[in-house]
Amino acid sequence: QMRAASGAPSRGPLGPPDDVVFAHIPFNFGHTIEKVALFGTGMWAMAEWRAVMMAEDAIGNPAAQWAVLGQTRQPSSQVWGHMYPELHETSSVTGCPMYFTPGKHWPQALADKYIKGRPVFGMLRDPYERLVALFRGELSGYGGSYPEFIRTCDVNGAVRTMMQEVLAGNPYAQGCTFLPQAEYFDPPHGITVPVDNMRFPASVNELFAAHNSTLRIHPADIMHVRLCPEVWAGDLDCETRALVKQVYARDFELLCKHFGHCDDEESCCIQDVPLMCPSHLNERRRNATRCPT
Repeated sequence: QMRAASGAPSRGPLGPPDDVVFAHIPFNFGHTIEKVALFGTGMWAMAEWRAVMMAEDAIGNPAAQWAVLGQTRQPSSQVWGHMYPELHETSSVTGCPMYFTPGKHWPQALADKYIKGRPVFGMLRDPYERLVALFRGELSGYGGSYPEFIRTCDVNGAVRTMMQEVLAGNPYAQGCTFLPQAEYFDPPHGITVPVDNMRFPASVNELFAAHNSTLRIHPADIMHVRLCPEVWAGDLDCETRALVKQVYARDFELLCKHFGHCDDEESCCIQDVPLMCPSHLNERRRNATRCPT
């Protein structure tokens, strides 16, 4: 019952929707979404996803990658983003893999093959909160490694350094993780169905339900950062926030347009994902940085 790469899409009762397709903005829980879409939920799915992703990255040949997927994927699954073999090609524009490259930079033939005329959904995340996650991830080549700041959990110093480097250097550095999310919404081939990352995983589960899928993402399925669990967006000072607003002005506009999150001084965290909010959250909210506008 698994469909081949060239076969017609199908969907079982536990499969993800086949009438939309996913665009992977880095550090927006994309790997969790891709894992569940391909292997379902639970610990077995996590182990299988890790093994297959490592195999795909090592193989580097689409035909061989599809063969691996054909042996391992769940019936009625969908191959999205990082798991889609042809998206492993390196973009001549960004230097990143196509799965992390905004769709507007994809060759037309690749976009046609992956999207197939379907609406494109993607996660939209608060820029402050997202940058805190990049810091807490401490992944060289994917969001960056900042050991001098990690040692003391100095999130403000790290994010300020990130923004200074972005403004002074290559916008596609660190696997395109510092690109504004708005770039992934630009036509052609951009996201047309934004999903609120602040309400993850409920927001994605609602999308699945709206497209007649009973597949659901549970907290135990979610891959998330773990270092420095007590830091959060409210720790960023006014100088750092000003830099974030400069780099991600369009992201704040999209959050306001699509979800009504129009306060660009709000400090937030994702309460339904483990370890994404500090303890004593109400007290931290009262003491969060708030800068004059």
